[in-house]
Amino acid sequence: MEFKYLEKTPLYKAFSELGKRIFLPQGIFYWSGRAKNEAEINGTIGTAYGYEKDFIEGGTEEWVPCYLKDIKNYSKLSIKEIVPYASIGGLPDIREIWKNWLIKKSLYDPQKDKEKSERLEKYITLPVITSGVTNGIYLCSSLFLNPGEFIISPNKRWENYDTILKKNLNAKIKSFQFFEKGSLNIRGISEAIKEVAKVQEKIILILNFPNNPTGYVPTKKEEIELIESLRKIQREIKKPIIIFIDDAYEPYVFSDDVIKKSIFYSLHQLDEEIIPIKLDGITKELLMYGARIGFITIGLKPKWIKSDEELANLKTEINNKLEGMNRSTISNCNHFYQALSIKIFKEVGMDKIIESRNKVNELLKKRYELINSELSKLQNENISIDPNAGGFFLFLNLNPKIKATEVADHLLKKFKVGIIPDEKLNENINGLRIAYCSIDLNKIPELIKRIQLALEDF
Repeated sequence: MEFKYLEKTPLYKAFSELGKRIFLPQGIFYWSGRAKNEAEINGTIGTAYGYEKDFIEGGTEEWVPCYLKDIKNYSKLSIKEIVPYASIGGLPDIREIWKNWLIKKSLYDPQKDKEKSERLEKYITLPVITSGVTNGIYLCSSLFLNPGEFIISPNKRWENYDTILKKNLNAKIKSFQFFEKGSLNIRGISEAIKEVAKVQEKIILILNFPNNPTGYVPTKKEEIELIESLRKIQREIKKPIIIFIDDAYEPYVFSDDVIKKSIFYSLHQLDEEIIPIKLDGITKELLMYGARIGFITIGLKPKWIKSDEELANLKTEINNKLEGMNRSTISNCNHFYQALSIKIFKEVGMDKIIESRNKVNELLKKRYELINSELSKLQNENISIDPNAGGFFLFLNLNPKIKATEVADHLLKKFKVGIIPDEKLNENINGLRIAYCSIDLNKIPELIKRIQLALEDF
């Protein structure tokens, strides 16, 4: 396939060698798609089909994918919504629904923010489905990073980033201190970009708000300062800045002092070559952790194209690249949960989904408020709490003289408390991630009491 529109964009120039050579050929799925519409006898795809009566006692005359009869006992969805392969990029309905969901999450007022809303709707790609946000991070990283190249990330980050980026892809992480004097370390981000710009023709940055492991969310002031800093530095280095936005915990913000929506939206409005890629999914947003349905959505720049036709062609070419990544790694994603998500959105509706999820938000907000209140009572010079305003976690820093792994082991053995230690002294990290999302409100005071007692033993 030719990529004559994509090749003219900074996006293509930032691709890895794999990203440049990958494409989705006209293989099985192409011919199968055509056969569904054009063939009288279809022998294209490797799914066993038959008349239901021929393999199910009491079955119908319907031509269906062959299945085990007991499957029907466990779901009200039709067999055709459970058994078949899904499209490589995802079922068309859920892709369109998720794009509309993404637009709704922007919180743009159709009247006051008309220009922003129209730009968002027009200049984003149709979301491509991945096997969870984790898979989305892997696929995007593969698309942009060659072995040995740098991606910039805060020192306090989800530990699986290191596994994906360093161990799997053999890329390097340029780390910066996440916080400076209790605020987002914007100076550290700028310095990291300038350093990487000396050795690379592109900048790849990954941001995650609410952050895992700290629960940090920027204030509006911090967001404005970060964006202005990125604009300034991009104009200086004159190299594309690709920003992966890990929005796994996007809906869970519990403070009125911070931004209420993904930073993707503000970044998308920029004219500079600052290209946001949104990674989100139903895992946390629809509270289906094991469903493994994520989405990749890329923000485009109006100046890249001259007409609606060129824009459509550009989106087609990008989609081909992403589907090529899917096809060559996971083939396609879980059909059942895509179909289930379609049902929920169509039959329940977006507003009712948010209303239902708000009950979970309220539950978690009470835990967030209580655990922060209880921690604030601790009189211990050996600990400090990182700023946190959402997500599922908070982070308790320890004096470097007290090893986090030893505290975690002690808490588990003596006090029967399980938390996750994070101990990377070379990146100035030594502390405990507490997942208050999974702790009952009434147990939080006892949790903090046991942590206090454990620390007294060191």
